[in-house]
Amino acid sequence: MNSIKRRFILAALLGAGLLATGLSHAANTIVTGYLSGTHRWYRTNTYQLNGMVFVRAGGVLNIEAGTVIKGHNLGTDSTNISALVICRDAKIFAEGTAKNPIIFTAEADDPFLPDDMPLWGATARGLWGGVVILGRTVINGAIDAGGNAATPKYEVYEGLPDVTAS
Repeated sequence: MNSIKRRFILAALLGAGLLATGLSHAANTIVTGYLSGTHRWYRTNTYQLNGMVFVRAGGVLNIEAGTVIKGHNLGTDSTNISALVICRDAKIFAEGTAKNPIIFTAEADDPFLPDDMPLWGATARGLWGGVVILGRTVINGAIDAGGNAATPKYEVYEGLPDVTAS
């Protein structure tokens, strides 16, 4: 094989390797606590939610198509679940496409391997808390006396800690 043909093959192999690397997620970004202001999550990163992550009132979260967001389960207790909470008066812009979906999943899941969680199963619960969008509504009555006595009345969302986030 002559040197020109070898160089062409090597260049093609390297090009294919670089292309495949460009499609994978480069960095694991840990996200915790409260987000204020404007944030942009890029498809080149995987975002790991550690605990409850709140986008505060006035905050904006832009999620690029193709982004992967994973919830980290901090223990077996349901109070240690990770979730993304969009507070009242905060905004989330997340528009995936058929070719580049936005994937919300558990930390243990590799979204690029369809059968990678056989021990967990497709119906496993408690792996992460999900995405919660809080809006405006009227509560007729809270379950407990504290929520009924408060002005305005409040109720605790199942699975979320009883904290004020906005």
